[in-house]
Amino acid sequence: MRRRGFTLIELLVVIAIIAILIGLLLPAVQKVREAAQRLSCQNNLKQLSLACVHFESANGAFPRGNAPTGTFPDGGNTSWMFQALQYTEQAPLYQQVVAAGSLTNAVNRGILPRVTPLSRCPADGYELGDGRLFNYVASTGPQCNNPSGGCGTPFQVYCNGQPGSSSGGVPPALATPTCAGYGPSQSWGDTANPALVRGMFSRGGAVIRMADVPDGASNTILLGETLPEFCEFQRWNSTNGKDPGWAGGNSVAQGQTIQPINWKIDRVPTTFDAATVNWSRSCDSCNSTTNPSGDRSRCIFNWSVTWGFKSNHAGGANFAFADGSVHFLSEKIDHTTYQYLGCRNDGQVAQLP
Repeated sequence: MRRRGFTLIELLVVIAIIAILIGLLLPAVQKVREAAQRLSCQNNLKQLSLACVHFESANGAFPRGNAPTGTFPDGGNTSWMFQALQYTEQAPLYQQVVAAGSLTNAVNRGILPRVTPLSRCPADGYELGDGRLFNYVASTGPQCNNPSGGCGTPFQVYCNGQPGSSSGGVPPALATPTCAGYGPSQSWGDTANPALVRGMFSRGGAVIRMADVPDGASNTILLGETLPEFCEFQRWNSTNGKDPGWAGGNSVAQGQTIQPINWKIDRVPTTFDAATVNWSRSCDSCNSTTNPSGDRSRCIFNWSVTWGFKSNHAGGANFAFADGSVHFLSEKIDHTTYQYLGCRNDGQVAQLP
């Protein structure tokens, strides 16, 4: 007796059922993938924060955000990441660079820039082969950030300083502070004076000790995520690519809490030539190509908005705290609470939400 095959209608039904099952499975698979990426990112931050904690235990202070003074490798324009590298599994790379005698020599010899297993969050696929880029930056907390000429500064009030121009220094205090417990600070973190630094690091090389964190290490942000594509100080740390990237300078030293987590920045084409930007009036380069929203508070050349923490994780970003712990903070966190977690010595009661 000959066996009957499937009819066309039966085949279509089977195909439809399979399509429905795939449709039901895809969101679950995507959620598992996102959870794995977030966990891997948290592991990177855990290793980096513990390296900073070990550095503090060995040296009596945390690594400097950028070390423009002093002799190499403790100085010589090295970053917190390079200084802490010796306390990670990437210690052999640290020794290679030290043996080269300077960051410049390491670049000339092809040792730097270098992609490391700790460099990138797996949720970020931007320019993965560029060894200069790094998804984790130091927290300066609610540090003031005077904008470039022609730019606005919508978040300056959270450093308790008056919105200013492109000049540096400490901006005048607000008549009524937005957040209690701290005054305005050195714009851009351009200081080695810890009294003018609100967070755990500054690009001016301030030395921060555990004793300088009276609010408690478990309540103070140490490091957080960024997206190099939307972060001008990483994407254009140099215009010729001949720099040590994350190992030196300001490229990982300028994260801030005054901007909301995951503040959206307009995408700029990879073909854009940053050599055309006049950085003293950088927002003159905000146009229909670089700033399609037309909102200069979304323009990558407005550094007063781009220095905030951001990630590709849905709903927030990962942060490491000064005790070495790692937490995911929602982008909807109360903004005042966020400032208190960023500031190491405001004396205010702030707990992780």
